[in-house]
Amino acid sequence: MPNNTTTPAVDFEEIEDDEYDPSDYGFIISADGELKSLMYPEEMLGEPPEEIQLILKLFGIADIKELEHRTIH
Repeated sequence: MPNNTTTPAVDFEEIEDDEYDPSDYGFIISADGELKSLMYPEEMLGEPPEEIQLILKLFGIADIKELEHRTIH
């Protein structure tokens, strides 16, 4: 049975390079939905926010510590 969930529309605003903060997370995702790279603040490696944990779970990553010595792409 297909999963017929819908995703709400999200408004994006343009961000300048200098608007990134050292505490920001960044995800690079390929056109086919594969997680290619993840940028994260080192001090948050132990316990990222719940929202980040949910995103990681979408890519099959249960614990961000799995990424310490792993090449994603």
